[in-house]
Order: sequence, then C-alpha cells, then structure tokens
Amino acid sequence: MTEEIKDAAPAPEEAAEAETVDWQAKYEEMRGHMRDWEKKAKANQSAADELEQLKAAQMTEQEKANARADKAEAELEALKAETAKYDAARAISKEKGVPFDLLMYCADSDSMAEFADKFQAEQPVVHAAGSAQKSRITREGKADNGDIFADAVRDLF
Repeated sequence: MTEEIKDAAPAPEEAAEAETVDWQAKYEEMRGHMRDWEKKAKANQSAADELEQLKAAQMTEQEKANARADKAEAELEALKAETAKYDAARAISKEKGVPFDLLMYCADSDSMAEFADKFQAEQPVVHAAGSAQKSRITREGKADNGDIFADAVRDLF
C-alpha cells in the first residue's frame, strides 16, 4: 500500500519540470497552428465560391428563371405571413384595447389573443371622468374646491 502512494506522488525532479513549462512557447505554437487552419479555410472558401460561379455559369436560362421564381415565391410567402400577423394584431388590438406594438412580439393570432387576455386581467380599472360616479358639483356649477379635487383623485384611482 505504501508502494502505491509512492508511485502516485510525482518525484521532486518531475514536479520541477512541470513548473518550468514554457507557456509562451506553447501559445506561439498554437497561434501558428491557428494561422495555418485560417489559411486553409480561406482557400477552401475561395474554391467553394469558384465552384458556385461555375455552376451558375453552366445553368440554362430556364434553370436560372426557376431559381429566381423559387426565391420570389419564398419572399411572397414571408410577406403574406407578415401581413396576416399584422392584420391579426390590429384586429385583436382594436377588439381588446391592448397596444398593437405589444402584440407584434407574439408568434401567431392564438398567442396574441392569450396575451391580450392576460394583459387585460393585469391592468388596473380606471374610472373615466364622466363615469357613473356621482360628482359633488351642484347643478349651478358651484362646488367647494376641496370637493372637486376629491372627485378628480377618486376618478384617477
């Protein structure tokens, strides 16, 4: 058992060698490897670009037209989806009184409606100035200034 412990512990000479590792040299060596890989990646990218240009040059006019049509159809679908989202947000905003900008962060109309319901539930109830609450102003339009201020504060909260 004592032999295992002696074998597991490094000798004093090995410990001294481990402490004298030249980290600067290792760093410079790794930077050299990094630059080599960077050069290889740039060469591969330029080769890929040349291959893409060659393929584009060999395409027939019909293939080029099909590629442009596919790209245009994809853009049209994206615009239609964005328009549908805009219309849904506008309708829900108008219906439930939730700010339009907040609804545009939702993914679809179902999540917009769910958000609008939660938003409405968390908003405090505000009494309008002309609400059904009785005012202390008399029919002649005269009232105590304190009464008017109390009415205004109550209407706010």
